[in-house]
Amino acid sequence: MKRIIAITLLAAVIVACNKDKFQTKPQIKIKSVTPNIVPVNGTLSVILQFTDKEGDVSDSIIVVRERTNQKSPITPAIIKTPIPSFPNTTEGEIQVYMPYQTSQTALIAGIPSIPIPGTGNPPEKEPDTLSLKFVVRDKAGNKSDTAVTSVIVIRQ
Repeated sequence: MKRIIAITLLAAVIVACNKDKFQTKPQIKIKSVTPNIVPVNGTLSVILQFTDKEGDVSDSIIVVRERTNQKSPITPAIIKTPIPSFPNTTEGEIQVYMPYQTSQTALIAGIPSIPIPGTGNPPEKEPDTLSLKFVVRDKAGNKSDTAVTSVIVIRQ
């Protein structure tokens, strides 16, 4: 009898803990970033995991690119792009592709390259080091917490 009560009590604790698992404000975290070193004309792929109590995380994603090079730190314009519509779901993944250039979510758009002095004419360019910050917005206008990548190197 004690064993049945202990199992029932454990099940009640698990159910109580899962009850508050999802919040109205979307929650995101970074699952993967590939590659960590992006070659010229390469594409960066970031997979975000999300949870949302209402399951309406299909409004927009905001990306802040922050150059962390010591010589020339810069935070260019914020990128806000719509998330394609998908059926409401309380948890899932969003994959963000960021091409090197020529798109709204380009890695190097608005980030001038840093020439390496004494490397010829034209001079070689210093690789950029970036960190990316992601925020997801749901249909009700709730914004998620901010998920930040580790350092990403962009070859020039």
